[in-house]
Amino acid sequence: MNLKIIEWNINQRMNYSHKNMPNWIADVITHEAADIIALTEVYKGNNWNEVKTTSFNSNYAIFETSNNTARQNDVIIAINISKLDVIYAKTYYPSTQGIPDYLEVKCKDKENHKEFLFICIRIHASVGNDIKRQELERIMSVAKDEETVIVCGDFNNYRRGYDNKIWCLNEVYQICKNNNFSVKTPNGSSIYEEKPKDPKYEFPEDHFLLKGIKEKNFTLFPYDRDFVENDKNIYKWNRDFQVYLGKDKTGNNMYDSVPTPFPDHAILKCTVVI
Repeated sequence: MNLKIIEWNINQRMNYSHKNMPNWIADVITHEAADIIALTEVYKGNNWNEVKTTSFNSNYAIFETSNNTARQNDVIIAINISKLDVIYAKTYYPSTQGIPDYLEVKCKDKENHKEFLFICIRIHASVGNDIKRQELERIMSVAKDEETVIVCGDFNNYRRGYDNKIWCLNEVYQICKNNNFSVKTPNGSSIYEEKPKDPKYEFPEDHFLLKGIKEKNFTLFPYDRDFVENDKNIYKWNRDFQVYLGKDKTGNNMYDSVPTPFPDHAILKCTVVI
């Protein structure tokens, strides 16, 4: 069975702005018509039910975390139940260090009855590198006895050229390799500038992790920023989510960025044959 999957960090930041998410998020989700839709950095504010109802028709089963009481963001997974049976859904409450924003759904496709585990996560940004590493290792531990696994999410792994023995993009790749996962990352950046002049300054922070999926059965698409066309007043730098303004009087770098609650991550997309 061929499945389309998308993951999108929609930048709610625990309702930092005290504003509703833009309603056009639902139009983007509907247009994608994916079989599995995973949203990270969600805050279920005043218009969440409206956005949810518009985004997902009766063909979808919707699963949501309740992380707000742990002062963390929520994760949403919607499953196309015309193609997939849901066996169970499970989350871990991120109230202690080493637990990411996390939601898993065990699925079985209706065509050949193969089961697989689907996980969406967000590695926390405002923790130390050692804690970020623990959060990824927690996911590896959860999935160690599973035959077929698809993980997606925001890994907060810094830029391509950054090197650190505890946490960076290369460490994400190595941890996954050690646990029989492959990492699938589009070219370019999922945040900030779309195409920096130097690839070392690309920030690819959204990835798919695969276990038990053959290369020929997986197609990765470029990071998608087309949704910027929905609001040119907010997305005023074309397809970039941040611009460099120069240095302040003390020599610190200054930037202007897309504000919350507007999405500031590209959409991650793939198709996969289960």
